Amino acid sequence: MKFLKQRSIALSIFVALFSTNTLADTLDFTTLAHGAQGSTVLVFPQATITSFGSDIYVGASGIDSEICALTAGFNCQADLQVDFTAAVNNLSFVLAGYDSGDHLDINIFSGTSLLGTIARESNGLVDLSAYSNITKLYFDDSSTGAGFSYDKFQFTVANVPEPETYGMLLAGLGLLGFATRRKQA
Repeated sequence: MKFLKQRSIALSIFVALFSTNTLADTLDFTTLAHGAQGSTVLVFPQATITSFGSDIYVGASGIDSEICALTAGFNCQADLQVDFTAAVNNLSFVLAGYDSGDHLDINIFSGTSLLGTIARESNGLVDLSAYSNITKLYFDDSSTGAGFSYDKFQFTVANVPEPETYGMLLAGLGLLGFATRRKQA
């Protein structure tokens, strides 16, 4: 009977350590000043955003919390890349600023693997919740109009146990096994 109780405790500990807790997060641009940022790279705790144009602009569509990648001609037509600090799930964001002739391919990556590409030619919510463990988005903008801007990146991040947690789990399970064998002998 004691053996079953010890085994049940060990199993409960194992499940608690390896169950994934998720944290909801938002990539928030409201802290940035309205206008050109004077940089092609923005670093946030959750992600690094890189413009392949001349600058990153905040508020191009009249929305204070959206960004775009500027070209030298002051249009939002440059490509943009978002590298997440940790893999994300349930990702969604809003596209704004569409003009006639705008086209965007959104390339979705997990590590170096391309998970998929979505083409967009309109404003609105982009829901990428069908993809998991996203580490990078590459926005390939081939617009001939004003180009797209991006807003409200929302996602969840899975908590992953630290390596030390695995070591402590194995040591604890070893001690439980040792104690069980000793009592049986």
